[in-house]
Amino acid sequence: MSAEEMVQIRLEDRCYPVSKRKLIEQSDYFRALYRSGMREALSQEAGGPEVQQLRGLSAPGLRLVLDFINAGGAREGWLLGPRAEKGGGVEEEEEMDEVSLLAELVEAASFLQVTSLLQLLLSQVRLTNCLELYRLAQVYGLPDLQEACLRFMVVHFHEVLCKPQFHLLGAPPQAPGDVSLKQRLREARMAGTPVLVALGDFLGGPLAPHPYQGEPPSMLRYEEMTERWFPLANNLPPDLVNVRGYGSAILDNYLFIVGGYRITSQEISAAHSYNPSTNEWLQVASMNQKSHRRLC
Repeated sequence: MSAEEMVQIRLEDRCYPVSKRKLIEQSDYFRALYRSGMREALSQEAGGPEVQQLRGLSAPGLRLVLDFINAGGAREGWLLGPRAEKGGGVEEEEEMDEVSLLAELVEAASFLQVTSLLQLLLSQVRLTNCLELYRLAQVYGLPDLQEACLRFMVVHFHEVLCKPQFHLLGAPPQAPGDVSLKQRLREARMAGTPVLVALGDFLGGPLAPHPYQGEPPSMLRYEEMTERWFPLANNLPPDLVNVRGYGSAILDNYLFIVGGYRITSQEISAAHSYNPSTNEWLQVASMNQKSHRRLC
C-alpha cells in the first residue's frame, strides 16, 4: 500500500477523499475493519479508488474529522478559528455555530474512534464551549474530556455559573447521596490551602513585601513557611488604585471589592472580583448607588 493511496468515504450521496494510510493510523474503527478483513468496501470501477460506506453521521462532523486525519493532526486554529477554509472543514454555506459543530464533531470522532482528536479536545475547553463539551463527554462516555471540563469550570466557577446553559446541566440530584454539578464544582473550588491576601499601599512597616524593588505593589500574599509577605504578580485594576473605604467580601473563593471613595473624596459604585485561580480581576455589575460604607 503506497502512502498516496486514497479511499473515498461515502456518506449518503457524497464522497470524501482521505489518505488510506492516515485513516488506518488515526481511526481505531477503520484499523480494526481492515485488520479483520471485513472491509465492506465497494469499487466505483475497475482500478478506481476504494469506497467505504458510512451511515448515521452528519456531513459537517465527518468532514471535520477527515480534514483532521488528512492533515495529520490539527492546524493552528483548526477547531476554534475560521472553519470555512477552502479545501477542508465545513463549507461556507453550511457553516454552523460552535456548539452545534462540536456536537457533530464529537459524534463522528467517537464513532470512528479517532483518539488523537478526542485527546486534542482536552486543550480546547473554553468558556464558550465547556458546558457543551461536558454534556457531550457524558453522552459519549469520554471521562478524560469530562474531567478536563470539570477542572476548567472549577477555575472559572462564577463565569460558568452565569451562563443560562448551566442550569440545564446543573439540575438537582435525582437520587439520595447524589451531588449536583454546582455543589461538586463549589467543593472542588474550596479545596486546597488557604492563602492570606492584603490590599492597599505598602510603603513600609510590617507588611512591606520581601523582596522589594521598584514601585510598591498593591496586592500581597502571605507565605506561612517564611512568615513574609510577597507581592502578587497581578496588582489592582487601574480604576481601583487610590480607592479607600471599599467594602470587601469572599464568596466561593472569589474576593469582591465594592464601592469606596477616591482620594479626591469622590464616592464610587464600581464592583470588582478577584479570582485567585487565574490571578485576574473582573469588573462585575456596579452597585445601585455610590457608597463607601463597609459591608456587614
